[in-house]
Amino acid sequence: MAIDQLPLQPGQPAQLTTLNLTFRPMILSDLSSVMVIERQSFSTPWSENTFRRSIDRKRTYSHCIVAVFEEIVIAYAHFVLISGDVHITNLAVAKTHRRLGVGKHLLKELLLQAREMKGELCFLEVRVSNIAAYSLYRQFGFQVHSIREKYYTDNGEDAYLLWIPNLSVLKLP
Repeated sequence: MAIDQLPLQPGQPAQLTTLNLTFRPMILSDLSSVMVIERQSFSTPWSENTFRRSIDRKRTYSHCIVAVFEEIVIAYAHFVLISGDVHITNLAVAKTHRRLGVGKHLLKELLLQAREMKGELCFLEVRVSNIAAYSLYRQFGFQVHSIREKYYTDNGEDAYLLWIPNLSVLKLP
């Protein structure tokens, strides 16, 4: 089944629980679904080639995770871990599965993996207009470190630079 034929549609009651949501490393066969989600989510999406390079197992600093529901990739996240610094570069959920808690569970999984890999400081950028994402990150203890002015190239929007200074003491929701 393709991602555009997903069983959940907007307005339909959710049957999604953490029991039937699984996480695993992204593999090449996930790319078509990931690209659909990427294009749905970002005005300047990454290319398929960028994802191919990111999931190359020789790049030990680059980590891609997918969330799978009923054998379909419904969300993904990417982070880079270098010298204890975790930079979350992408986290996106398929339109059909937004506002169901998928992003929250995926972020929790990402932070658990990053902490297990000895990640210490964690940071990310988020559009100042993206209230939903900002609220999600605040639930996990991210704090505004600074504002990156005109960070986004598509419209010159500012970004909040959010961070968690110490993952080892983080209490996950």
